[in-house]
Amino acid sequence: MGWDDALLIHRAAENYQGVALMVRDPVLMSLAAAWPQVKRRKVGDLPKRSLMSSQEIIEAMWRETSIDFDDWAQLAQVEPLHVHQGYRALRGNGIILPDGTLNHLADSVLKKEAAGQLLNQFGIKPGEMKK
Repeated sequence: MGWDDALLIHRAAENYQGVALMVRDPVLMSLAAAWPQVKRRKVGDLPKRSLMSSQEIIEAMWRETSIDFDDWAQLAQVEPLHVHQGYRALRGNGIILPDGTLNHLADSVLKKEAAGQLLNQFGIKPGEMKK
């Protein structure tokens, strides 16, 4: 089993509670949006699955992942202290995953938020794009 297979259940989870926490905090939104671009590397191999639960597998994957927190702070344009606090919140609530992906609900929310802000910047109201 590779990393993608092991993370599929977490990426596909219906994580409404975690996403609800993320959308309440602009720093968490910025950190989540930047997460796929953050420099990270695997520092070890995926553990043998044996009798490990899904939660044990993802924890092992996090232990084998090295994250460039300074890079993340620059990409998200937030203070380094906020990156470490946000990391704990996003990781603990299943929003970010060690391979650089996001939970699918968080990803959808971020895409819709970005699209809405872009349309607003151009002064386009919802529904005008269909004309």
